[in-house]
Amino acid sequence: MRDNTGNATCTVGEALITLLTDYGVEHVFGIPGVHTVELYRGLANSRIEHHTPRHEQGAGFMADGYARVSGKPGVCFVITGPGFTNIATAMAQALADSIPMLVISSVNDTLNTPHACGMLHEMPNQLAFSAEVTRFSHTIKTADELPRALARAFSVYRNSRPGPVHLQLPVSLLGTPTDLLKRYTRVMQRQLQAPSTTTAGSADLSAAAALLNAAQTPLILAGGGANIASDTMGTLAETLDAPVLMTINARGLLADDNVYALPATGSLQSVRTLIEESDVVLALGTELAATDNDMYKNGGFNIPGKLIRCDIDPMQLTNNFLADITLCGDAAVIVNTLLRELAIKGSRRGVLRTAKTLENARNELTTDMRRHLQLLERIQQSMPEAIFVGDSTQLVYSGNMLFNTATRNQWFNSSVGFGTLGYALPAAIGASLAEKNKPVICLIGDGGLQFVLGELGALQDSESAVAIIVWRNGGYREIKTSMENAGVGADGVELTVPDFSAIAGAYGVRGETATSDTELCDILLSSYSKGEPVLIEIEEDQFMQSEKTINQKPH
Repeated sequence: MRDNTGNATCTVGEALITLLTDYGVEHVFGIPGVHTVELYRGLANSRIEHHTPRHEQGAGFMADGYARVSGKPGVCFVITGPGFTNIATAMAQALADSIPMLVISSVNDTLNTPHACGMLHEMPNQLAFSAEVTRFSHTIKTADELPRALARAFSVYRNSRPGPVHLQLPVSLLGTPTDLLKRYTRVMQRQLQAPSTTTAGSADLSAAAALLNAAQTPLILAGGGANIASDTMGTLAETLDAPVLMTINARGLLADDNVYALPATGSLQSVRTLIEESDVVLALGTELAATDNDMYKNGGFNIPGKLIRCDIDPMQLTNNFLADITLCGDAAVIVNTLLRELAIKGSRRGVLRTAKTLENARNELTTDMRRHLQLLERIQQSMPEAIFVGDSTQLVYSGNMLFNTATRNQWFNSSVGFGTLGYALPAAIGASLAEKNKPVICLIGDGGLQFVLGELGALQDSESAVAIIVWRNGGYREIKTSMENAGVGADGVELTVPDFSAIAGAYGVRGETATSDTELCDILLSSYSKGEPVLIEIEEDQFMQSEKTINQKPH
């Protein structure tokens, strides 16, 4: 396109696609609409692949799963109004779990027009609505604002606590010609980006190192923010001779064969005992929140020893627990700096403390939980590289208690934090797109799957070999149990459950039923070897009786 002076131009929508490509964006998740037609003009000729869910919430969950596995922001395109409200639940889940997500939407041209004019997709104040589910939300009013707005968004992902960012562009602006790309260079891009995050002050780091050097029973409590320090976490554990207690979002930070690996929840009494017996706790990238440490809401989680907190978000350093020393900065940088000041001392019984806590934690679980863990461990033995993407369902609840993986980002789910249903299937699709050479297993209940049945179509479209394990128990079993325990009539929790295999077959996805661990693993291995998706239904009551012996996992 050329303007009336003969200079080469493009539309603002096309410029946006080019800038996203410069930032390394490879996948976009969204549903086109009349308000975003111009956003798609440059997409077909770019390197970016577009993936269409059946609901905008699915787009957000796909972006979430993609971001967790790839380490890159998941990018979504949605329309004004209903498209944005539909994706808001997924954005809230990403906000709760600090997942990098960029949501780009259109907005009506109402900047100079009164509201309530009856415009298509009209929303009185989309920006105000988005403020509750984002790190920040911004309206781009001119083409020249694009580079700076994107630089600010990607700086959030690089240099502060990640989460969703929302950028909205007026419908008329998307199709406006601009010579922005002629003036914009990668040098400008680098200049606009904020510098890399600096670490905490040297005095605070030295004080933390001194406290750790003097500790007799130190403990490392690692959250999702510590995943960035995975390369040095083993060295830190060995240097301190300290157990590494991994929250749900940090599973796999240390593999199961590491003698310091403790993949357990602080809601277990045995883990709480370990924490209470620790004279110094180094908390890395964790909120120290109730969803990890007080699932049963009994208020028993406590840290009586000295507490050192490290977080990239300064606001988080004072939430939930006040620390003796706070270190604000990138966990990887801080761990590397601490290692230079830590001294290797005599035994602090770290290996023994880890093993004892693991044994006591496993014995603390109910028989049903141990049966669930047995199943997860059998799958893991058959497919060590499998990525488990979970919904709010009983297999996942039990896995959150005491399940670990070989590497980070192989176990994540929506059962904590914002706690949405219907997350696992679209998130598994996103995870598979991010890591095409590893099996991806979706763990979802018969209630949660009914939120997102249409995404079986998106699964086929993506050509991803996701395996869906459907835990059938007739509805919302966990909620039913909670109601019964509270003496409340269990209304609204028993559902009509369809033939999921038949529905999957209508989308071209093979449906199976498994009645034992061995049968389930055989189906998983077969479908993955063929590169095909599969849906496997498990009847809970029948399956729980299929193997009477609950194996104790060696450590």
